[in-house]
Amino acid sequence: MRSVSVLNPGSFRRAGLWVPKCVFRPKAGFVKSPLSETKHTGDTFELYCDVVGNPTPEIQWWYAEINRADSFKQLWDGARKRRVSINTAYGANGVSVLGITRLTLEDTGTYECRASNDPRRNDLRQNPAITWIRAQATVTVLQSELTVVPRW
Repeated sequence: MRSVSVLNPGSFRRAGLWVPKCVFRPKAGFVKSPLSETKHTGDTFELYCDVVGNPTPEIQWWYAEINRADSFKQLWDGARKRRVSINTAYGANGVSVLGITRLTLEDTGTYECRASNDPRRNDLRQNPAITWIRAQATVTVLQSELTVVPRW
């Protein structure tokens, strides 16, 4: 046996000797990170996050206003007057889509996908920077141009 990967966890035997069972727990990693976008007021956007790890990592979405990267707030499904939707599915990977409809200028900011499979991830005594990996995207919302229809 030369190497062990996530594809072959468990106990191993070589030349009649048992190798102690090793618990191979790869840390969380991103398969797909959210991408920055520029939109207009009234538009909709979706950000995608795909993570892998063993066990499958938990995914959370966070938001900070522009120039306020020190003040992230967690987003949840139904936030912002039900304009926020978060759809997450867990299988071999964790996949999550954050969507916001009827964009306003206040939706401009940094959106962050956080993922962790560390069993201590929700322990409030732990520093979250240690147990969560993060991927960010900036969403810029511009004022839509108004179209004036002439009255004849």
